Amino acid sequence: MRSVHNLISGFERDELCSVRILFSIYNLLGMTREGVNLLANLFGTKGNVEKPETMKEVVTTPSAQPHVLREKMMEKSMSHGTTVKANLSPVRLEAAFGKMHLYFCPMRELEVLEKIDAGDGAEIPEKVVVDGLNIPSGNKSGLYTLRNVKITSNGSIQVMADKDTTWEMVQ
Repeated sequence: MRSVHNLISGFERDELCSVRILFSIYNLLGMTREGVNLLANLFGTKGNVEKPETMKEVVTTPSAQPHVLREKMMEKSMSHGTTVKANLSPVRLEAAFGKMHLYFCPMRELEVLEKIDAGDGAEIPEKVVVDGLNIPSGNKSGLYTLRNVKITSNGSIQVMADKDTTWEMVQ
């Protein structure tokens, strides 16, 4: 937001409408940083204006074949309430309607990196939800290794991202 503030501070109040139009053009055209800086220099602003990296939300649906993840969890002796930090590989991402849809059907491995909670021994739920999973919008559909996600199973299987979560495209 500081970059936006730097850009806007170079304009008078009656020119703010022009700034809004420029940002609309910037967003529609997906302008590069250099193009935005050129526009900013034309209008006498100071400093660099950078385009923030856009992210696509990752979602899952009942058609994501959550039973595959559930089976892999059972193979690792996980139960209801178990919480782990893990890698999932490979998973499929498919772009649709501005989001990336996560599918577990190709998954062969659930690598447990750390066991956080042992769980209560009850059955693992069948429904999967994802929380906080995003991928840079430049990434395309395909197979990925999802690294460093937190997986827990209390009411539903929850796949959660944190600051260490990354996506690696499978070659």
